[in-house]
Amino acid sequence: MLALRRQGGQITLSTDEPEPTPKEGEAIVRVRIAAVTGLDLAVAHGVLAFEGTLGHSFVGTVESMPGGRRKLAGARVVVASVCACGRCDRCAAGFTAHCRERTIPGVIGRDGGFAERVRLPANALIPVPDEVDDDSAAFAIPLAAAIQAAQQFTIKGKPFVTVLGDGRLGLIVGQVMARLNASVRVVGRHASKLAVCERWGLKHRHVDEVGRRADQDVVVDCTGTIEGLATAVRLVRPRGTVVVKSLLVGRAASGALPAEILEIIVVNEIAVVGSGAGPVPEALAMLRRKEVDVIGLISRRLPLRDGMAALRLAGQPDTLGVLLACGEAGG
Repeated sequence: MLALRRQGGQITLSTDEPEPTPKEGEAIVRVRIAAVTGLDLAVAHGVLAFEGTLGHSFVGTVESMPGGRRKLAGARVVVASVCACGRCDRCAAGFTAHCRERTIPGVIGRDGGFAERVRLPANALIPVPDEVDDDSAAFAIPLAAAIQAAQQFTIKGKPFVTVLGDGRLGLIVGQVMARLNASVRVVGRHASKLAVCERWGLKHRHVDEVGRRADQDVVVDCTGTIEGLATAVRLVRPRGTVVVKSLLVGRAASGALPAEILEIIVVNEIAVVGSGAGPVPEALAMLRRKEVDVIGLISRRLPLRDGMAALRLAGQPDTLGVLLACGEAGG
């Protein structure tokens, strides 16, 4: 079996990976399409201490299921952002995304979807509506993360919202935020990526052209860097909210947040809110209703056997979405 893996700190394409064997309550999913996300790149670069098969956001077909939700056999599915145990105190309280025994495909404790087949908990599988094609379904996880960010602050009046970062996640977050009763703009560094916003009638600016007047009600930082968070703090108004989607890259590359930024947070009483995994069923519903455009984010599609090249391509500054076709014969 083909699988794109991280082992011993190295990324390799395994051509003879053993076929996964399901346990009771698990399923074998034949992967159809996987999206290369920023989280995948962070794992590939060693920001997280994960070893195994990469691939966090993907769609596949249930091939076998010795137990659990047998009605899913043969169905197209995506997997929840977090695979929860369902037994711990956090799960009992409804905080399954923060399960004490959680696993995350391709990220923590569980092989991901950059493979021909993957073993997954049956209770973490979510059916894909017939109206949602494979390419769109492969973006369900980042779309769910964008929905989560939109649900973490209260809309009062018509607030000014800035989405900082013009990568895949930032452009999806921008679309989701634009559906709120808010004035939304996307701020980034790449003209070719920001130009995509014109398709959606979404305001956009280069970060160097944006003043630091501290007048935004909400800033959603999708840059994944300490520098991005510092910019977000300078953009938001006193008692405003900064929603932080990721600090993986920044934590590895840039060290601690400058003292002057911490001072601004304290003096201006800024609420800094961490934002992680989101509701995948809601993401699929939005895709079914065609309320967001993810197809427009696809730059390239490559077969699984070219997975190494896909990772390199997805890491290029001007590249948006890269898909891996993981089906028969590696696409």
